[in-house]
Amino acid sequence: MAPPERPFPVSELEDKIHGHTINYKEKSRKLPKDFDLKKDCELMELVQYSCTTPTQQMERALASGSEIARMECFPIVRLFRKCVKGGKVFHVETTAWEGDLAWKPPMTQNDTTVEDQTPEQPSAGYWSSFWSKK
Repeated sequence: MAPPERPFPVSELEDKIHGHTINYKEKSRKLPKDFDLKKDCELMELVQYSCTTPTQQMERALASGSEIARMECFPIVRLFRKCVKGGKVFHVETTAWEGDLAWKPPMTQNDTTVEDQTPEQPSAGYWSSFWSKK
C-alpha cells in the first residue's frame, strides 16, 4: 500500500513534482528548472472499475420489484505521467490536471456561457466533486 499523501490543489501539481516523501520525510528530486511534465514524461492511462456491492444490488432489485440482483460496474479512467530522471522512474497522477475530465476553474459571468465549458461525458459532474477548486 502506498503511504498516505497530503492533498493539494491541482494548480500546485507542477511544483509538487520537484519533491517527494520517503519514510514521512520530504526529499527533493533535483529536477532541472526547465523540466516539463507534459514534454518530459510519457502519458499513461489506467482504467479501474467501481462496482455495486451485494447490498446495493439487493436494494435495487427490491426497489424495482425484480428478483434478479445485477452487479453494475462503472469505469474510472486515471491518467499518469511516467517520468525518468537519472535512471530512476517516478509516476505522477495527472487525472485532475489533464484529459477530458480535468478540473477547470469556475466560469464568471464575463466568460463564455457555462454550456460552452461543460464536458460531453455524463459523469463529469461526478468527477468535479473530487477536484480542489484552488
